[in-house]
Amino acid sequence: MQRALPLFDSIHLSGTDAKVFSAVEYGCAHGLNSIEPFQRILSTFHSEEMASREVNLILSDRVGNDFTTVARTIDNIQWLPSTSTRCGPKIFTFMVAESFYRRVVPSQFVDVGFSLATLHHLERYPTVPASVSDGQEAHQQSLLQEQADRDLCRFLCLRAQEFRPGGNLVLSFVGQSLHPETSNYPSLVDACRQAMVQLVKESRLPPGVASAFRVPTYDRTMEDVKASLGAVQALWAVEYLFEEEIVHPAYETLCASDLGKEEASVRYADTVVLWMMAVISGYFLKALQLAGVHDPVAQSGLLDTWSSMTKTVFLQAHMDEKVACTFIYLKLVRI
Repeated sequence: MQRALPLFDSIHLSGTDAKVFSAVEYGCAHGLNSIEPFQRILSTFHSEEMASREVNLILSDRVGNDFTTVARTIDNIQWLPSTSTRCGPKIFTFMVAESFYRRVVPSQFVDVGFSLATLHHLERYPTVPASVSDGQEAHQQSLLQEQADRDLCRFLCLRAQEFRPGGNLVLSFVGQSLHPETSNYPSLVDACRQAMVQLVKESRLPPGVASAFRVPTYDRTMEDVKASLGAVQALWAVEYLFEEEIVHPAYETLCASDLGKEEASVRYADTVVLWMMAVISGYFLKALQLAGVHDPVAQSGLLDTWSSMTKTVFLQAHMDEKVACTFIYLKLVRI
């Protein structure tokens, strides 16, 4: 999220002459990473000539999102610096329970929007037809690539309806590096897989969970993104497009730690595994449902067991390995 913040400094507001200024986040999760982008937008927006206008801040996510936590997160947030001597705009915050693969707000409503770590999650996970017997993995990747293209084009077409001309859209999502030898957090992914296999072998996890577990994501290449942008070039102008490796901040903390090595390593493993589980736990719980585990207490216990085993495997097989991934960043302007 931090790497995307400078993109908000170049947003153009000269064409936004409506009395109400609206900024929307598409995919807010619990709202923890929503505050700084909105504050950055408002610091750019806040000027003498705009002080009398009103501001809408809209946080959106799927219906199943925990909006109670979102409300707590943003409660009493100071959106503008207290040192400002200017009379600031009146700020209203809203939450919208809707997938960003559908319309979220009215037509020509948005001045600035952003989605900073969600667009690699697909609307659906396409499955390989049963008739395909050879090259299933390659076929699966091809289907995921096609789905990712449809999803990004759909997302941008829907946003084009919602944005005012000249509106700015900042996006970032997990991608595939231009360097083929680089993959995204391989040690952490391997630890998750090994832990699940081990739990199944020990009969501590139903075997159906492993076959049902799917994470509906696709890491786009730069070429994938450029192809999708080409399909909507009449709607959006590309101002910035680049990729960058993002290292989990816990790795920097580990390297700088003055704790004992074992304690620092355990703390690092705790942090990165907890982060991974926050991303994929919902898909694990869905796999448990499909495997016949419906009791919430049992589900919670199995999730804790898998998380604990993943941490153990990470410490045994990948201790202190860097957790990093490639992010693709875009800044688009509505034509």
